[in-house]
Amino acid sequence: MMRHFSETHIYQTVRSRLTTHALALSWWQMLGITAFLCLGLASEGLASHTVRPSSLTYYAVQGATNPPKQTLTFTKVPTYKATLTASDNATWLTVSPTSQSETTRATITVTVNISGRAAGTYKATITVKEGTWFTQSIPVTLIVSPATSSPPPSSPPPATSTATLTWNAATGTVGGYKVYVGEAPRLYTRTITVGNVTSSTVNSLTVGRMYYFAVTAYNGAGESTPSNEVSKTIQ
Repeated sequence: MMRHFSETHIYQTVRSRLTTHALALSWWQMLGITAFLCLGLASEGLASHTVRPSSLTYYAVQGATNPPKQTLTFTKVPTYKATLTASDNATWLTVSPTSQSETTRATITVTVNISGRAAGTYKATITVKEGTWFTQSIPVTLIVSPATSSPPPSSPPPATSTATLTWNAATGTVGGYKVYVGEAPRLYTRTITVGNVTSSTVNSLTVGRMYYFAVTAYNGAGESTPSNEVSKTIQ
């Protein structure tokens, strides 16, 4: 009887230890699976996303043509397939496409329509999204300048005057400079090639109107980006 009791006690002890060991393995296996799933879900959130430029500005003249379209460029690391969406909150603003499949890079075309818009500054926002992890807002500014009224046919020609510009010489090899002239910011209607000098007088400017000016340098390799813009009301 003592032998039977000892065998039964040993059997129950071994069985209890095996059960405890199995439960411990089961819990570690579950934790390992849970950790794997969490890491898998978080991989999208660890990606690096960029939309450039981070803001857009358009210049236009009331009643004139729409300003040129601009492009937003989306990039990300690492590469994986997803859906990119774009939307806006203004009737004068259009983004295209509004939805597209991408893996590492995509572009969004942005256009504005100034038809019926009064002179003034308009604000809007473009929202770019990928999945549930990435959202970026791109502020958009539209500046509409007043239309320049033409004098009645019977009126004498408007008086004109000049404006003299000076600038610092560009570094490197310079073939010459170009002067850009317009009646709205960054919308130039005249281009004057002035040679390799650092000042120029612009003529035929209507008295009483405001003009905007910028200068670029050029050589055999091409043309520089425009300088900072200056403005002047002609007296």
